[in-house]
Amino acid sequence: MSALLLITLASCFSISAVRCESNVTNPDVSSVLSPGGFSFEMIMTKLQVLEFQIMQKDLRQDERITVLSSSVENLVKSVEQLSWIGQQTGETVNQLGFNGKLVAQNLSAIQRDLRELIGEQKLLLTGQQFGEYLIQGGCKASNVSVLSMSRWNKYTSCKDVPFHVTGTYQIQPEKPFKEPMTVLCDQDYESGGWTVIQHRFDGSVDFYRNWQEYKEGFGNLEGEFWLGLDRIHQLTASQPHELVVLLEDYDGNKTYAKYDQFEIGSEQQKYAITKIGTYSGTAGDSMGELSGMKFSTLDSDNDTWGDSCAVTYIGAWWYGACHKSNLNGKYWRGDTKEYASGMVWHTFRGHHHSLKTSKMMIRPKLSS
Repeated sequence: MSALLLITLASCFSISAVRCESNVTNPDVSSVLSPGGFSFEMIMTKLQVLEFQIMQKDLRQDERITVLSSSVENLVKSVEQLSWIGQQTGETVNQLGFNGKLVAQNLSAIQRDLRELIGEQKLLLTGQQFGEYLIQGGCKASNVSVLSMSRWNKYTSCKDVPFHVTGTYQIQPEKPFKEPMTVLCDQDYESGGWTVIQHRFDGSVDFYRNWQEYKEGFGNLEGEFWLGLDRIHQLTASQPHELVVLLEDYDGNKTYAKYDQFEIGSEQQKYAITKIGTYSGTAGDSMGELSGMKFSTLDSDNDTWGDSCAVTYIGAWWYGACHKSNLNGKYWRGDTKEYASGMVWHTFRGHHHSLKTSKMMIRPKLSS
């Protein structure tokens, strides 16, 4: 288009020059402007150079368009190849005895279909965890059956779960407790097997709650939560447990406190700490003196103080008169003028620093 414009301009210039020639009386001017004149040739040469440059730009533009078109074609081929791979993956899963459509469904659908497959199994199993179990040789693809999977409904704690992947599982403590429970199993810390009973890390869940909520539990196992005093009692009463508390402050310091025994009583006992063992760790001992202390909430004052520790220090805990630890206190975010009402561990950062994270976990004690 640009080249055609230049040719048209050149033609028009030539016609104009011819017309001018007939009207020029000065022979010198006539010779210069005539088509055969020197100045005319110079102008035409410049126009040709300009035409050539524009054609080069057009060619480069065409080349870019060609490259872009090629890239788009390659992208389409890649998408088609990925689609083919997805189909092949679905066929491979079908060969293992599963419905290939499950690959494209969400995790809840996979869990539901697995529960139907194994009947009354009680383990909430993610696809990733099941894959790891297969890879580790827990069962061969040819032997995936109800009989081989039936053993999954016998886990009494996170310690018995064979999958080395942190996640939610269903466990059923030993008698007299008959109902299974869904828990978060930490399989990373100290070789795994830990049941998380409390986790706080961003203040998104309000922990200033009443007795019934602390009894039943609240929050989300994938976020901040309290497992529930009933469940903690069932777990610790079913067999001996140890407790570890993982803490981090707002300066990035991480620490821990570990107790080689931990057990709480029933609701009739106000969920009192009936056993708290020997301390070890780096955080200092801020729970060892709580043996025999009952649990208190904003609407159930069971502490040994004249007033309510739970209300005064905006929390819920095994208070005495009142506390060195208040991990269910207000999430104040670091240093605060508020005395002892934050998420504090006195022997770590005192009563005026509300911690960044708190994670309480229990695990059945190793057989001696």
